[in-house]
Amino acid sequence: MIAVEFVTAAASLRSILDSWLLLARSALEANPFFYPGFLLPLLEELGWPAGAGFILVREAQGALLALWPVALARRGPGGLVPVLRSAYNPAPIHGLLATPLIDRERALEALDAVLDALDRGALPAKLLEMVGHAEDGPFGRLLAERLAERGQPSLALPGWSRPLLRPRSSAEAYFEEALGGRHRRELARQRRQLERQGRLRVATSRLDEDVGPWCERFLALEAAGWKGRAGTALASDPRDRRFFERACRDLGARGAVSFVALELDDRPIAMACLLREPAPGGGAFVFKIAYDEAFRRQSPGMQLLLEQLREIHEPGSSIGWIDSCASPHDTLYAQLWLDRRELGHRILAARSLAGRLLVATAREVDRLRRRARRHAAPDPATTGSSAGKEYPEALRPLT
Repeated sequence: MIAVEFVTAAASLRSILDSWLLLARSALEANPFFYPGFLLPLLEELGWPAGAGFILVREAQGALLALWPVALARRGPGGLVPVLRSAYNPAPIHGLLATPLIDRERALEALDAVLDALDRGALPAKLLEMVGHAEDGPFGRLLAERLAERGQPSLALPGWSRPLLRPRSSAEAYFEEALGGRHRRELARQRRQLERQGRLRVATSRLDEDVGPWCERFLALEAAGWKGRAGTALASDPRDRRFFERACRDLGARGAVSFVALELDDRPIAMACLLREPAPGGGAFVFKIAYDEAFRRQSPGMQLLLEQLREIHEPGSSIGWIDSCASPHDTLYAQLWLDRRELGHRILAARSLAGRLLVATAREVDRLRRRARRHAAPDPATTGSSAGKEYPEALRPLT
């Protein structure tokens, strides 16, 4: 027998830690942002956001089949409609992918269990709003198929895409496809300028080493730049710093985090923190990136991306692809990384008259909102940001 429950207490998550770790390893689709080594430090150090909770799908014997972080809110006139919204929230809780963890072998059963719970009113909301899941991944495809097969009332809203790095036949072939000759020559010129200033090299943390020193170097580099001056660097807030240090330690112990640095005379001038699939050849996600502004003219951030591109093309690379986790307005990754990850936005409701009416209302609200946007000037207040990651107004929940 499969049971669905909604939990809102950290103690509930601690009690299923072993099952959660097993689920993370056997998930249909990897999402390190929902691994316990990331989420528990986040919630325990920064505090639970308003309405935060988890949909859990479990067998009677206790096996965890799905873990689906969400936030409970009230929408519509007078806040009459309760909505469970995916925990996709770049600011301030660092949630950069909302694909739920769902068991690879039991994915269909687990998804049906959640949708059945929505149908019978067993969840604390009338609507399930999914934002920021990988629409083009195995979960996104399964979801679309099951919604159609079940006749589940739903509304697909405009999503967005972000740069993704997948290898081509060789690094040189990739460069030629991605960059014009003039751009390649300029980047080569900037690299030569760096090499004239000292010994330039790329350093990468090993999956079996203590990443604590790497974590501290990254915090110092980020705090020395514009994020430090703006007060948005991880080291600017003791809670953020504790979260990052704990997450690096906990994920590092399981091979789920790594650092790469471009160093000049052993001094980092650009660094990236990657969340990882522990399996060899798995994917990686760019969680944070920082660079030394004293070398801005030599584009150290871009030089680091070039090194990552070279590394992923090396025989036996431990990384199969890299998700930039960048905003739709990003220019750094967009001009170099050729592939794209499609992220989705859907409204789901119960298979009932009330559910169909709610989806029809959401569809009409969306139509009116799009019409209003076509006739209105852009409003800076409609975008949010997190350390340079900005997201379009269309991704806000419907009201």
